[in-house]
Amino acid sequence: MNYNQRVFTVDNSFLRHYHFTMISFRNLKQYKKILLLYLFILFVSSLLAPLIKIAADMLIPQSALVTDLLNYEHGSYDFGKVMRRIILGVAILVIFLFRKPLMINSLSTIGIKHTSGWWEHLQMGFFLSTGIFILYTSFLFITGTKILQVDAKSIGDLFFQLFKILLIAGLVGCIEEIFFRGFVFQSFLRDMQTVSAVCASSLFYSLLHFFKAKVLVFPGFQPFIGFMVIYQSFSNMIVNFTAIMPTMIGLFLVGVVLSYACLRTNSLYFAIGLHAGWVFLIKTNILVFDHVGTNSRWLYGDSKVVTGILGWGLLIVTLFLVRLVTKTTSCETVSYGKIPIKKQSKPQIAQIQNTNNI
Repeated sequence: MNYNQRVFTVDNSFLRHYHFTMISFRNLKQYKKILLLYLFILFVSSLLAPLIKIAADMLIPQSALVTDLLNYEHGSYDFGKVMRRIILGVAILVIFLFRKPLMINSLSTIGIKHTSGWWEHLQMGFFLSTGIFILYTSFLFITGTKILQVDAKSIGDLFFQLFKILLIAGLVGCIEEIFFRGFVFQSFLRDMQTVSAVCASSLFYSLLHFFKAKVLVFPGFQPFIGFMVIYQSFSNMIVNFTAIMPTMIGLFLVGVVLSYACLRTNSLYFAIGLHAGWVFLIKTNILVFDHVGTNSRWLYGDSKVVTGILGWGLLIVTLFLVRLVTKTTSCETVSYGKIPIKKQSKPQIAQIQNTNNI
């Protein structure tokens, strides 16, 4: 009887500690929750990394598909790519498990909902981003900064690669917008003013693109491989900060445009279309053209597009075009990030208020 009481006491103590932890986490500011979860995700991913590596090492000699996916050559492969997939999987799982403390009650909370005009917003975003990008590429082609060099074996192969790029663009646009604008941006909106939330989420979006490292590994157990990749990723960002600054500025502006598109339409569909269009044209640009211009990179940028003043200027133009085209769209009554928005013909960014004032 005493043993059972002791077991009950231990379990009850654990439950009290668990509930206290969850309540404390729930009471934190949203941006603090995101920071803590980010560190937690990195820690869990680092613990899982050696186990995933053992599984990958076992599959390499048995599966040609795994060998091809890992780009296994000369007895080694880049575990940095594997680590990024591990982090993504852990992030999805952690966000799902902590959805209640994070106040994610449904997909509509993060901007995915069935509303009239969602398909039009998706198309509008895609064609707007691709149109701007085509103008940009045409200008570089005329000035000789880019030359036509199709990396395809045949016309059939070219169309197949374009179709594959389109699918990848749609998938990347959807996943990244759900995470960055649907989750991160909406979380920042709860505790920050609109402009601060846009800037903070866009900076976070920009920095995460550089959180990567190429770490070649050989088959065998490496218990600290996950922590090594994490350390190398942070180290690369610090050491190469000056070199990555132009791209960081461009990606920050991309984040601002996408966040503003969400605010103007009260959903993610316009932003998903914009994002997918950019990814599609960037990858198509690499497939069809070769960037040969080495002079005036400060103006034209490089193959990454967003690294020059011209690319930044076009992103700012896109920002104004988003405002222009959304003037003719109407919004339904929705709850975007638990921020009530009334139906209106001309939604204004200033009308989306911080939840602390509601």
